Amino acid sequence: MFSLTFLENLLKVITSENKAGKTITSTAEKWCMESILASSKQMTASTKQTTEVFQMISNLGEKNLWSPLELLNLLGALINHHHNKGCISIMKILHLMQTYRVSSKWTDKKMQSVISLLETCETEDMIQHLEKSLEDEEIKTIDTLFDEIREMKDIGEETLSKSYEIVSHVTDLIKTGEIKTHSNIKKAKDLSQSMETANLQEVLAVLCNAVNLKIAEGKWWPRINQMISWCLLALSDNGKLLEMGTGEGKSCVIAMFAALRVFRGEKVDVVSSSSVLCQRDAEEWENFYSYFGITVDTNTNKTDDKSRKECYQKDIIYGTIEAFAADHLRQIFEMKDVRPDRRYECIIIDEVDSLLLDQGVQLTYLSSPMVSMEHLNTILAMIWSHVQQYGFLSSGDQTFVQCPPASFFKAIFDSINTEETEIDDPLDILRIAEETNTVPQGFTEDIHKGDKKDIIEKLKTVNQDAMIHFFEEMEDYVPYGFTVYTLNDEGLLNLRKLSPYNTNQIPDLKFLVLDGGLCCPLYNSEEILIKPIAELISKKIQYTPCTDSNDKISIPGFLRNLIETKMSLWVENAFLAIQLKEGRDYVLENNNVCPVDFRSTGIIELNKKWGDGLQQFVEIKHQIKLSTISAVTNYVSNVSFFQKYQGIYGTTGTLGSEKDILFLQDLYPSLSACRMPTFNRKKLYEVQGTLKTTSKEWKSEIKEVVMAEISTNSYREGRAALVICETINKAKEIHKELKNSIPGKIILYCRSDTESLSQIEKVLDPGDVIVATNLAGRGTDIKVSKQVNKNGGLFVILSFLSENTRVELQAFGRTARKGKPGSAQIIMCTEHMQHDFKSAMSVEEAKSIRDRLAAEKINYMMNDISEMDLREDLFSEYCETLHDIYKKTDGDDRKVIVAIMNEFWGIWLQIKSEDIEQQKKSELQKSLREDLSAARQQTSSKLHRVQAFITTSILEICFWMIKIGTMVPGYLKKP
Repeated sequence: MFSLTFLENLLKVITSENKAGKTITSTAEKWCMESILASSKQMTASTKQTTEVFQMISNLGEKNLWSPLELLNLLGALINHHHNKGCISIMKILHLMQTYRVSSKWTDKKMQSVISLLETCETEDMIQHLEKSLEDEEIKTIDTLFDEIREMKDIGEETLSKSYEIVSHVTDLIKTGEIKTHSNIKKAKDLSQSMETANLQEVLAVLCNAVNLKIAEGKWWPRINQMISWCLLALSDNGKLLEMGTGEGKSCVIAMFAALRVFRGEKVDVVSSSSVLCQRDAEEWENFYSYFGITVDTNTNKTDDKSRKECYQKDIIYGTIEAFAADHLRQIFEMKDVRPDRRYECIIIDEVDSLLLDQGVQLTYLSSPMVSMEHLNTILAMIWSHVQQYGFLSSGDQTFVQCPPASFFKAIFDSINTEETEIDDPLDILRIAEETNTVPQGFTEDIHKGDKKDIIEKLKTVNQDAMIHFFEEMEDYVPYGFTVYTLNDEGLLNLRKLSPYNTNQIPDLKFLVLDGGLCCPLYNSEEILIKPIAELISKKIQYTPCTDSNDKISIPGFLRNLIETKMSLWVENAFLAIQLKEGRDYVLENNNVCPVDFRSTGIIELNKKWGDGLQQFVEIKHQIKLSTISAVTNYVSNVSFFQKYQGIYGTTGTLGSEKDILFLQDLYPSLSACRMPTFNRKKLYEVQGTLKTTSKEWKSEIKEVVMAEISTNSYREGRAALVICETINKAKEIHKELKNSIPGKIILYCRSDTESLSQIEKVLDPGDVIVATNLAGRGTDIKVSKQVNKNGGLFVILSFLSENTRVELQAFGRTARKGKPGSAQIIMCTEHMQHDFKSAMSVEEAKSIRDRLAAEKINYMMNDISEMDLREDLFSEYCETLHDIYKKTDGDDRKVIVAIMNEFWGIWLQIKSEDIEQQKKSELQKSLREDLSAARQQTSSKLHRVQAFITTSILEICFWMIKIGTMVPGYLKKP
């Protein structure tokens, strides 16, 4: 008791000295409070209830909602006035405070603080009053919102003053009901050209009236912060990015702003992060647009050029960057009449951080399978047959490449340089094994004379322990150290022997010892294998014209440069294909390999294919029909596509760090950014994250937390939960773990098809659970019942460490929306983390590493942008040649020349890929001009003379394949 009194008095002294301005850190305050709580736990009977009370008190302090001294006073008031059996009343009050993020500064409408209420109210009255006050909390006033925006210092005073006049006027119209008379659409369109305050007041009033009539059906009006957001966009000439909290109504702001730009005579393109979201928003706001005679469509569901052209004649188009960019390429590269009259006037990017930051420098291209590229399939198959013999094994903190198993003496012989030893043959190593009694006398002779079957039987007599000991003996005979592993029951590497040398001068060779006298060399990385495998495959290829060789494959001579340039990359991608996992990196759809964007959006990318042989290696891996490598002949990056517009406007719930914003402003110099305050106090409560060591512990912890949150306890009823998983496979694991324990409905959401979307749109009741991938993490509105909100709101578990803070906040943004309460927690597992994070001992440490890597990614993106700029300069130069061909030719001649030139250009790009990466701009531009000129001359001359000849030229082969009908110019499609 003396210790407690001492700590309490010390805390008061420290706090008073801090207030007096003395330089004593709050660390001492926190230490005192922690010591008081710890001592109190030990002095009490330490029941589950008292432990939980102390934890809830501690949580309020961790979120900086209460200072240590304020917490001490709070605890005292709770114990003195509201203590009952099992601390139930105290936990009910603390649960309400935690749920609604009640700080020491909070007051009710009568300006009574929490402490004051605790000291003056009866327990039941206190709980009811607190519950009602928190549920009925008023939204922020217009003055409060503008004050918060001023504090951020992102917007100039002139713009703020003008916005205040506009919004306050329309707000008054809504209060008086006079706004219903503001329905003159023609007048609004005429006034929209003006930036005068009075004119914009009228335009906003008409727009708000339309939202109330056509979307809200008379039930609600756009909120003040939505109107402010509209003003900031409307008053900007050069582009504006707004960070609006998740659930704050971005789609309403976008629709109202898009309508304004159409009033001004512009065509508007609205870009979203997924086809699901853009189709949803276009359908949801169609009635609003039609009220003004504005036409709207989506470009993600168009499959032919006629429907695409009809789409681009509409006033507003919702779509993805992939669809917009692909149609742009159809227009400028394929010369198709897709968007002939639509200028690049106004673009509004929804979830702007996902498209400009998370996805990095993204290329969209239309690819054309070339018949000549089919020759490469044989080479890819040869590469795969060799690379598939290797595997990847983990020791827990490091992953090794496992080579094919071999007899222990041959594996050692093949791994060492024998020049400085007396070892000339694998059997010399076996003789050493005889000398060291690892194998019996005469073993070498028996192996030498025996056939393959006899050797296998003989090797079975050599056990693992003997081989491990032999590696120690070998260190006396060769200038190498050996590190040896075996496999444990879980298939992980188990260290059995370390190299005795700790110097770079003596190489350390690693081996996995198996049963039956076999072992496998282990390498730290596949990089050491890429060059020798590439050289091995290259020796098995001959190029035409050549004499036939039965032990080599014949490939057309014009592909030689391409193959020699790409061979090492193909081998590298074969190793990558082994590591890619179905259900994480890709799924199989109708015998097609479809990549999954599991790190950011969780979307299955049905129209995407990997390049440089990776797609084909995964197809071989699953023994499905092999597609032909596509040559990329056209492309546009998301960065350069957005730069085509006069100004970029965007919204997101998570704009990112200052470094992220500066990066965007480097790309788009006229861009400015602003963080918008929420219309109501944010009530998201983040529970302390948990880091588990094993996958088993991780699943158990998720199950325990989910069951605790959705079940009724002594101080609240059950809630609903959302578990967001990193991959489809992980989501299925958690779903399986939970499905037999959940009292309500459990929904697995891993796909964006119609059936899955209908499931996710259901209202969640207490006891219900959704298990999902990142599909549920951005732009998805999870609906919960009033009872769930009353019990604390949706509980979100993020079961992995997201790639950056923005993706994490988007996941947490599925709860505590529109002023309602909610909470979230990270529960992650060391086993699932990448190598860079293995050293992390806590969630906070892992986040710190993550944020550092995310900042570094920005620097890499700048390098990517430089390379993309060069690629697009080269593409523009090729397009000039292409346009000239279209002007000077027609009919079949045009088809032939264009097809030949596209094949030439596609292969030229691949051959020059290394020079492009090294950004040899002037050399590449000169080379391209000369090569294009020569190619055009050669192609044109062949159109006027037909002759029989043997050819090795790519132009000649392509020309004659097309001319005789064995190759048809490919209709280009997005990979």
